[in-house]
Order: sequence, then C-alpha cells, then structure tokens
Amino acid sequence: MTERPMTVYVAPVGVSLFDDLLTDSRARIKDAVGEKASWRSIFQRRDDIHNEKAELKDPRAEADRVSERLIKETSDQGTARESLESLIKEIKPEEWPASLSAELSSLASDRHGKHRLGIGTGNDEMVLLIASDTGKGLRAALFNALAMTEGDLDRVDYLPDSDSSLQIAPGRVAIIRLSGLDAEDSDRFLDAMRELSGFGPHFEKLMENPGSTCRFHLTGGFRVAMPFLMAFAEALRSLYGGRVSAHARYEFSSSDRSIELPLSSPPKNRLKGMLSGFDENGYRNKVPPKGGAWEGYAYEHIPETNRWRLNPFGMALRELLPETQQEP
Repeated sequence: MTERPMTVYVAPVGVSLFDDLLTDSRARIKDAVGEKASWRSIFQRRDDIHNEKAELKDPRAEADRVSERLIKETSDQGTARESLESLIKEIKPEEWPASLSAELSSLASDRHGKHRLGIGTGNDEMVLLIASDTGKGLRAALFNALAMTEGDLDRVDYLPDSDSSLQIAPGRVAIIRLSGLDAEDSDRFLDAMRELSGFGPHFEKLMENPGSTCRFHLTGGFRVAMPFLMAFAEALRSLYGGRVSAHARYEFSSSDRSIELPLSSPPKNRLKGMLSGFDENGYRNKVPPKGGAWEGYAYEHIPETNRWRLNPFGMALRELLPETQQEP
C-alpha cells in the first residue's frame, strides 16, 4: 500500500498530438508550441518523432515494430534509449503547451490547467495512457507521456501486455498497449476488452490505499474505444464505489474545465452468479441467469445463432468480479 493516497488518471491516447508536430509547415509548428526555440528542432527532427513514410504496410506488423522500439527506448540503456534522450533534449517536450493534444488538455482540465506531473509537490499522482494499437498511436502515447513528465524519460514506463510490471510512484506515466484496439469488428474489440480486464490486478494495487481515487479522462483517444473504457470504469466503480469517476472535456468549449460523466454499476452484493455459464469467448447457449435480466446491459442476444454474448461491460465485470461467475 502506498503511504499516501494516490490519484490515478486513466486516458485513452489518439494521434492528435501529431496533427501539428509532424506537419511540413514551420509556421504551424511554431504556432502550436509557442515562441520557444524548440519549434525549429521539432521541424528538423519530426521524422525522428515519427516517420510516417517508414511505416510498414501491415498495421499489425507496424504496431509490433513500434512496440519493440518502445521497449528498448524505455529500458535503462542501449542505443535506442540514447537516441531518444538526445531527441528529447532538442525538442524539449517539457515546454509543450497543453493545447498541443486532446490528452494533455484533458489532463489539464482536471488539474487547474496543469498538464505536467511534478515530483515532491505534495500531490501523489500518476497517469495510465491506453494507446490505440497502431504504430502511430503508440508513438503518440510516448510523446504525450514525455510532455506530462516534463521530458523525464526515467518516469515513463511501457506495458506491452497485462503481464508487465507497473511501477507505482508519484509523477510516473505508464503507457498500456491493448492488442486489438484498432479493429473494426466487435470480436477484436471484445478481445481488447478482455485484455484490459487483465490489468485489474494493477488497479487493485493502485487503489489499495482507501483514500486513493481513479479518474478516467475520455476526451482524446480512439473514439470507438470510449464505450469500452466507460464499461471498464463502471466495473471498477462496482469495486471501489465513488472513488472511481469519468470525465470529458468538450474540445470546442471555451471553458478549461472537464465535466463528470455518469457511471452506473451494480453493487457487489447483487452480482452473485449473474454472468455464470458463459464460455471463455463470452457466449452462452441458454437464457442467462435471472431470466436474462442483464440483457442490453452485460450481454446481448444473437438471433442468427440463438445464443447470448457478453458485451464489453459484461466481459469487464466477469474478469474483474469473480462473484458474477458463481452459480446462482
């Protein structure tokens, strides 16, 4: 357990950061980062930030390639690490404004306009960035993380899967890769949701202190993933009650504050056996328990096969809350 309560911010990450950073327009980069000397370096080194022309044609292979690069860059040593450290010194992400990406502005909207996580400020905070599973998305997550840690690569962790260890400490940012969070079909997204649920033990440690809170920020990131992350937040809320909340900031709003989104989740004492009988892939042939009381909430009926299938919220509940799998 952490000695002091921790505030954990969870945010999906898209590629809005690159709308300005990877442009061929010097003026646009200058306007985006402000009157800082680093805008020239950003323009000159934009292919080192992310080279779109070098992307592999196979999206899966490209995501794997960037993932391997991230593992090396966030390690303690090596040429990849040294190259990134050199790049950071030139492009100065510690100077980047919150307006540069939806993720930075969303975080700032919940922290009195501040998007940088300091150390020793008296506030124990850390961020989990859930990246879309593409090469560009993973790369964007890295540079958002560097802007949040004031360019301190030592405070950035990369978790390529749910078996990866998570360092829990103030001022850290962890990038989470979810395989399938780029797909256009529901089955792939269900797989991604199942993998997200695999990070449940990490959240258990993060929330171990009774004063710790978890705040989901859903302004940026892969838009189709929002319902899945809302479902995950609701599942966590079943475990930790009001300590879990969800927030969003309207991108065209004149206000720099976010709004809290409604989360609905059943209390734990009503969960026993509600999702029993579903197979590993989330299917069930017979009518679910309690006469299918959670249809449309945790599962749906597939008329073509006359079967029932867990939706993302149902997958999250089943993985995170063992009570739901017990026989009624």
